[in-house]
Amino acid sequence: MKNLLLLLTITLTLSCCKKDDDQSENPIDQLPPATQTGEQTFGCLINGEAFVPPSFGSNSPSAFYQFVDGAYTLSIYGSISGGPNLKSINIGCLDMPLIQETNYTLRERITNNYFGNYNIGGGITYSGSSSTEYPGTLVITNFDPDNFIISGTFEFTVLDSDGGEINITNGRFDMNYTN
Repeated sequence: MKNLLLLLTITLTLSCCKKDDDQSENPIDQLPPATQTGEQTFGCLINGEAFVPPSFGSNSPSAFYQFVDGAYTLSIYGSISGGPNLKSINIGCLDMPLIQETNYTLRERITNNYFGNYNIGGGITYSGSSSTEYPGTLVITNFDPDNFIISGTFEFTVLDSDGGEINITNGRFDMNYTN
């Protein structure tokens, strides 16, 4: 009886353990699926490593699209951790026309431009370059103002303080936005 109890305990313990190889080693497989139903997902690769904020909680992705002073402002944001360990991506546009399901070029963060920013802890922000050498792309694949859903893909490159490239690729989001 004692051996049977020991065997049962070991079997239950092993069956409850999650193997490390249950999660794909391919970073692209770690990204959320590209949906268009307001699943509250956001993810991309940063220099080939998966960046996926949690769907709920203080680091959950957020989006807003608001009409203020005669123009629209868009922000799509995802972050991981906080303080000195913060990593975040912000895509948006200030004082923009009505958004459409189309491709937008990401450049620097100024009025009437779509932009992509990568932030890390300590207040360091890397912005998309305004030169034609490093423009990014934002593709709005679903914009549903009746249900407040915005979905799409993105990619852009920013330069770090030493001039090295930080490549944000395979980005995707599917979120409910606030108005």
